Amino acid sequence: MTLSFKASMVGPSRVGKTTLLTAILAETETMLSGSGIALALDEATEMRIRRNRRDLRRAIEAREFDAASLGGSQSMFLYEVELKAAGDTLPGIPFSLLDYPGAWLDPAERAERPEAKRKWPECEAHIAESLMLLVPVEAAVLMEAVTPAQRGAVADLLGFEDVEAMARKWARARNLPEHRDEPAVLVLAPLKCEKYFDDNGGKGREAARLRNLVREKYRSMIEVVQEETPGRTVRVVYAPVDTYGCVDLMEGEWVPTDDEGGPALDFQGHYRFRELPPRIRVKAAGTVMRELCRCVVSGQDRAEQQRAADARTTYNEALERKAERKGFWGAVEFYLSGESRANRNTLLASRRSLADAEARAKRLAEALRRIAATPADPRVEEW
Repeated sequence: MTLSFKASMVGPSRVGKTTLLTAILAETETMLSGSGIALALDEATEMRIRRNRRDLRRAIEAREFDAASLGGSQSMFLYEVELKAAGDTLPGIPFSLLDYPGAWLDPAERAERPEAKRKWPECEAHIAESLMLLVPVEAAVLMEAVTPAQRGAVADLLGFEDVEAMARKWARARNLPEHRDEPAVLVLAPLKCEKYFDDNGGKGREAARLRNLVREKYRSMIEVVQEETPGRTVRVVYAPVDTYGCVDLMEGEWVPTDDEGGPALDFQGHYRFRELPPRIRVKAAGTVMRELCRCVVSGQDRAEQQRAADARTTYNEALERKAERKGFWGAVEFYLSGESRANRNTLLASRRSLADAEARAKRLAEALRRIAATPADPRVEEW
């Protein structure tokens, strides 16, 4: 598999995973402003993000917001992004974020979809290698369910059983000997939270209720992760996100479905822009990249401590064995020790070229630590 720092999303269909990724990258670009470091996307990722931004721009220009019109995932997709020094053609620090249709979480659905059956082993392999499991949650489904029938539909609409089963598989993989000393973080990210907070242009006063509902509904999943990872630490981060920052949920409509075996009710949110002209104000989405960078920095710190403690020859031999069986540690050494640049620098003829490459590598490491050290949004909590 590609040598990169991996993360995976696990959530039902139509929860807003693609839009969340767009928001994450937008906030990351803001965090990098003035650093001399750019966020580089591969061609397929750039096209996917551009499409989502274009759809959102159309909604803004039309001044009518319809969340359902923003396209979701129809197939497995890897968002490939790199932190790169501006003007640098050498390798940066790569991150790979997995997205796939939420319906694939259901084994019965996978059995009926040839692409799902073919691609699912690849999905599971990426999830097993992921430092982060990101669980997006549609906040309105939790918050607007008031009748017994509506509350009963929440479990199916948010895919509690399927999400919990995948969290268990991820936790088991994180506790295997080859991954046990790697960082691991579980992020619970309620989305489209604009209505419930008053810190981003809204008037909501229900932040505490949202937090309590997420704690209640995902308690068993957190317990499963903890049970599967005895003797090691898995950080659990709660990060409620304003995906747009300029919309308000006006009404939640619960519609009967004819899906046998599925939810008896479906939820349809009706939104409107809270200001004209609308201005996108994403909030707390940068938590995801911040936490990924924290994982990488902690790995780099441990590697440097080991390097200082061991003889250089012994360390290199141990690292070679570790890199063969551990994607994370191999990636830390390759991208942050300068190995990737040393490989390419054999082609650099002059001392000046080498010095320039080393200076860019230093800026890259500084940017990584800068993102990791960014203060958490006041909304964000570690549980």
